[in-house]
Amino acid sequence: MNFIAEFLKMTRFEHAIMYALAVLIAETIALGMIPPLDDPAILLSLIVPILIEMAAFSLNDYLDIETDRINNKKTPLVRGTIPPKFALYFSFIAFIASTSLALFINFTVFIFVILFNILAILYNWKLKDMPLLGNLFIGLSMAIPFILGNLVVYPWLLPVPVILSILAFIAGVAREIVKSAEDMKGDVKARRSKTLPVVIGEKPAVMAASVLYLLFIPLTFVPFFVGLDINLLSLGIIVMADGVLLGTVILLLKKPSPESYKTARKLTLAVFAAGMIAILIASLSIF
Repeated sequence: MNFIAEFLKMTRFEHAIMYALAVLIAETIALGMIPPLDDPAILLSLIVPILIEMAAFSLNDYLDIETDRINNKKTPLVRGTIPPKFALYFSFIAFIASTSLALFINFTVFIFVILFNILAILYNWKLKDMPLLGNLFIGLSMAIPFILGNLVVYPWLLPVPVILSILAFIAGVAREIVKSAEDMKGDVKARRSKTLPVVIGEKPAVMAASVLYLLFIPLTFVPFFVGLDINLLSLGIIVMADGVLLGTVILLLKKPSPESYKTARKLTLAVFAAGMIAILIASLSIF
């Protein structure tokens, strides 16, 4: 049981669920209803992003084990509760499985998954150490599930999934900049990284992330102007989530520190999860 808990922590399984939820939301928007989960293609479309996310984070922890030691991160690999080789082997098995399963969804999704998996490996190996490129990849990784979900059930892109992918991209870039600031000490010492906070400075980088978050807040209402049905419950959840995000920005600007960055990353994950639930409710026109 302890190994399972450590495994889920290593793979950041909560992120994997959010990836699958993003795909489901896009499918629901495109179809106008929750897709039939007994359809093999739909079921695979939820499994594939979970495998990709778990593979990427496992590889990340394997390559970042020395960085995490310097940054005093108690990851399963640092504590020794999961062997590093297990993380590496699982990562490549999951990458291969996600690619193979994507072939049974449709060809467009298959090509997207191949390209994304290649980028995920490049990110963990090299891109994350380069200014802005690593941040842009993380933004892309959060945007693509909405695009994939759309393409699973519809041959061309629809406005709402595209807007959601843009929102996810902005939020993902901002969140990864904050993570780069949090990990700056270990990244420089262990990997000689040239991340954005290293190149332009910690405070300017956090300021850039804050600006992106402030841009994100008003954009959260755009989906309701391009086809998503308006309902009070969804709007209420989004307003509350935006309020928490605004408070997070204030925290980042008033108390820049690794502890604040860690808190901000936890809060923003909760904000994004709440926003996705609000969008799912709106796509079903429940209230």
